[in-house]
Amino acid sequence: MRIKAILTPLALTVAGAIALSSAPARADIIAAYVEGHGGLGNNDNGRETASGSSSGSGLVPALGFQLGARVLIFEGYFDRTAFGSGASVSRGILGLRAGLGSQNLRLVLRAGGGVISEEGGALTGMNLGVPERQGVVGRAGVAVETALAPGKLWGGAGLDGEVFSLAAASPAPSSGVVGRTQGSDAFLSLYLKFELGI
Repeated sequence: MRIKAILTPLALTVAGAIALSSAPARADIIAAYVEGHGGLGNNDNGRETASGSSSGSGLVPALGFQLGARVLIFEGYFDRTAFGSGASVSRGILGLRAGLGSQNLRLVLRAGGGVISEEGGALTGMNLGVPERQGVVGRAGVAVETALAPGKLWGGAGLDGEVFSLAAASPAPSSGVVGRTQGSDAFLSLYLKFELGI
């Protein structure tokens, strides 16, 4: 009984602390942001192409930007990331976002889906002559952000993963048929974000 009397208030204290620290980081109803990021993309997951061959090129450094807006927990953004040598990926995503923490430090969770386009084989193997490909994507991510200028400028580190299905924009020269590639990808990044909200 004595142990129970000690553990009960301790459990309530821990639960209260978790509840308080899990409050939304900001109470903005509407917010818009622009972000610049750099990181490493994982382009080697043994993807199977329509011809049955796998492709990929390992960890590749990249730079890019993101423009986004949110209303309550709903978020939409456009993301473009370049891997060099003409290889890049563009995405348009609609989804859900949650920010947990304080005014100066927050954990961001988000998930959504949309459209994706690659150039230069950025996702399917960076080789000269790879046709531009478009398709659909599902994406989820987690990030930790800290306020550099409270309420406006944030610095963060994030990990985003996605699954995609891409169709060639034009028939493959050798076969005359449109190929399709399905796979997954991950991107680890550091970023700066300028955000305004009301």
